[in-house]
Amino acid sequence: MTATLVTCITTVSAITLSEDFSLNDLLENFKELGNVLDSWLPKNCIVRALFCGATTLVGIKLAPIILRKTSFIRRVEAQSRYFHRTTTLPDLLKIKCNLLRELKDGSSRLPLNDEEKLVLLEINAGGGTNISYYPDGCVYIATDHWEGAKEYLDQNFKEEEEEPRITFDRFLLTIPERLVSVQDSSVSAVICFHSLCSSSNVNLALLEILRVLKPGGKMYFIEHVVTSKKFSSFWFMQLNFSLQMSMWDCHFRDFKTHIQNAGFSQIDMSETMISFKGASIHGPMKSLAPHIYGYAVK
Repeated sequence: MTATLVTCITTVSAITLSEDFSLNDLLENFKELGNVLDSWLPKNCIVRALFCGATTLVGIKLAPIILRKTSFIRRVEAQSRYFHRTTTLPDLLKIKCNLLRELKDGSSRLPLNDEEKLVLLEINAGGGTNISYYPDGCVYIATDHWEGAKEYLDQNFKEEEEEPRITFDRFLLTIPERLVSVQDSSVSAVICFHSLCSSSNVNLALLEILRVLKPGGKMYFIEHVVTSKKFSSFWFMQLNFSLQMSMWDCHFRDFKTHIQNAGFSQIDMSETMISFKGASIHGPMKSLAPHIYGYAVK
């Protein structure tokens, strides 16, 4: 029994939780708990085997949560944030370039504000890695539920020339379904890359996007999705890692259906499997390969 409990955390046996609490202390506590449970269990080998199997499964699933303050888990968290807010994998870069090209070359025919300017709202903007795809003279509003994003955004704009080519209107620390400070029908386009997965209510987030978009405005989206192939290797992978990924506000959802039912007048959507070849992506992150992308018109 003790060995079963210890198995749950052997993969991170060299990690120190903090300066005053080491993993060895945690192992000793698990051993004591194991001895107590062992004395409580009946002698029937089938019952003991079932209990040990269930304990092992639960322990493995909960290990990332128990050890979330370790350096290993923090590295995975940073990797997740980088993936969701930079979109730099070759496959995703190609999709992003093609999707936003019409913004840059002026062929999008999007509605403008009273000053004849394009107003862009980017959800979960991170440090603003997509700014280079936006046209000169546009007005830019950024949101993110990660507080560190504002510092990176400010730095990004400070490094531009004395007269920035786009106007950084404001940064909103908020979640996708709470865009309350953005006026109705005030935005030309919403850029939503790897953002809906952090929403606790996808339908409400899409309704908010529709509310702030001007008639004829577009939502450009790239989202990882739950695989449609039941019982495939990716299906099992996503099922296995769903709890771990939720620790970083990332959930596997059928965004294709959500977007189709949101009430957009026109939708152009494609599906793909992105490749992680050559990228330092490991473990749970590989389950994010299934993607949808495109645009939806209000």
